[in-house]
Amino acid sequence: MDHWDTFADDYDRVFLEYPQYVRSIEMMLDLVSEVQAGNVIDIGCGTGNVSEKVLQVIPRARVLGVDPSEGMKDTYNRRFEGESRVNFVSGSALRMPVDDGLFDLALSNLALHHVPPDERGRCASRLAKVLRPGGVLVYADLFTDSDGPPRDPAWCRDVIEKHAAAAYHCLDNGAYDMMLIMMGTLGRTLRQDGEYLTSEHTWIVELEKAGFGNFLVVPVPPEDVGFRILRAVKSQ
Repeated sequence: MDHWDTFADDYDRVFLEYPQYVRSIEMMLDLVSEVQAGNVIDIGCGTGNVSEKVLQVIPRARVLGVDPSEGMKDTYNRRFEGESRVNFVSGSALRMPVDDGLFDLALSNLALHHVPPDERGRCASRLAKVLRPGGVLVYADLFTDSDGPPRDPAWCRDVIEKHAAAAYHCLDNGAYDMMLIMMGTLGRTLRQDGEYLTSEHTWIVELEKAGFGNFLVVPVPPEDVGFRILRAVKSQ
């Protein structure tokens, strides 16, 4: 977490150069523009890029940002200073200090891959609890096409190929620092050390157990990077 605290001031400079990151946020909100959302929770909100887009697309929304990083909290609060529609609480996808059934829409971008495999079921249950019946979850992240433990050759190859594709995409679009981040996290991802990439199907299984349905998976181009958006609806 210290890394995210110190990186908060540089986060937007690096990530907003990354075309897929920007495109993913736009596509996330395209998937919910018809949702009559009053209360929205932005899980792993970081500096507030998703929250800001929510205010543009759903003007009547009230947004709560949730993030465990103190550095991100400070940046987020500065960004929305004086904005009565936005608040922040310290927490994570596993520890959201909010009432059950409070939100119409839950958004998360590039955050849930930090949830350890043995905690995914608990995370899915918590996501379901914070949403009202009929509430919508939209989750964007890097996904693999195969699942496996560390050292599983098929999974390792999949991870390496997707990181390489992301790095080349960054280079081709002038996102040099983001390319370095993608290559720098490769070792941790392969060791499953705080970075736990898995397929969207693994998350769908856990979300279905928690009471979600009506699943939709949308790839963010270029598809070889594995950036996808998962949309689900909490059962009535």
